[in-house]
Amino acid sequence: MKLFFFLGDRYHDRKSFFDVLFEALKKEFGSFQVEEGQNLEQILRERPDSIVIAKWGLSESGTFWLDEELVQLLTRWVENGGRLFVWHSGLARYPQSYAELVGGRFIFHPERTLVRYFTEDGFSFEVFDEHYFVELRGNVEVFLWSESIFGRSTAGWKKLLGSGKILTLTPAHDEEGLKNEKFRQLLERSLSWLLG
Repeated sequence: MKLFFFLGDRYHDRKSFFDVLFEALKKEFGSFQVEEGQNLEQILRERPDSIVIAKWGLSESGTFWLDEELVQLLTRWVENGGRLFVWHSGLARYPQSYAELVGGRFIFHPERTLVRYFTEDGFSFEVFDEHYFVELRGNVEVFLWSESIFGRSTAGWKKLLGSGKILTLTPAHDEEGLKNEKFRQLLERSLSWLLG
């Protein structure tokens, strides 16, 4: 299995996200190849098994690093069997076409607070986190919700597109949340669905 990742931005530590992702992949799949992405168009030509996006959509110059043309290429890749994992800041500051592709978008988060994440089957955990409030787009299957003193929101969903899959998770912002054992269990289960 070959996976490319786009992780980290000025507000999110690349290494923290990478370490948690690597451990989850190792535990679930054993053998895999993971590389940091630089040029999405070139990567899509290589037809990787999966791409992880956990960085916000604006470049240092304030323009979208994932423009309309790249969103169309990414869409075709997913439709043809690609597996896309959109994680935390991978929902923030992207063009509308990207929100349509992944099934939702980040709206805002209040100051960090205690957030409870939970599923319908009783699985739950609490971490001090950025409580992401999102807006869903299109046909998605919600499997994770969040709540705090600021309200309730969707925190995770799945989407099928053509022969591909998209997984979206909003937790977690920093090392404290990323190292939470229950979050790691959730990440492993979610990746198993996406890549299985």
